[in-house]
Amino acid sequence: MFVFDFKIKAKKTVILAAVLSVTAAIICTAVTVAINSRLPDTAVSDKTGEYSLVLNDGEEKKFLEQFGIETADAKPEKQSVVIPSDFNEYYEEYNELQKKIGLDLEKFKGKEVTEITVPLEKPKDNNAVLLVYKNRVIGGHITNGEYGSKNLPLVE
Repeated sequence: MFVFDFKIKAKKTVILAAVLSVTAAIICTAVTVAINSRLPDTAVSDKTGEYSLVLNDGEEKKFLEQFGIETADAKPEKQSVVIPSDFNEYYEEYNELQKKIGLDLEKFKGKEVTEITVPLEKPKDNNAVLLVYKNRVIGGHITNGEYGSKNLPLVE
């Protein structure tokens, strides 16, 4: 039978507690940085430091303008669309566009979402299109509205 006898002096206890506290602080900071680095590029921080892609009714223009997108005075148009359960080539390509800005439509397959089209001031005759599910922006693009033309990401 083995018996270990440890005698720890008060000074060593304080040093050990300080080292453990600093280590815990470093780990917490590293975890916070890792989480924030995974936020989508379109996530915005409010005054409290909270990140959100939440879009309340009527805030489409304000949402876009925070990314430097100039909206026109025309009223945004809204319609319901269903994201397909199975992505065809078009939706695969479109989802890749979303992934470039940190979003992904995969988990919204088969869901009914609101598509909001906001006319833009610059470039003229272009629109920003936002896909919103339960007041959260889940996708979007810039388009000139011509069939077959390339969609651009909301943010570069």
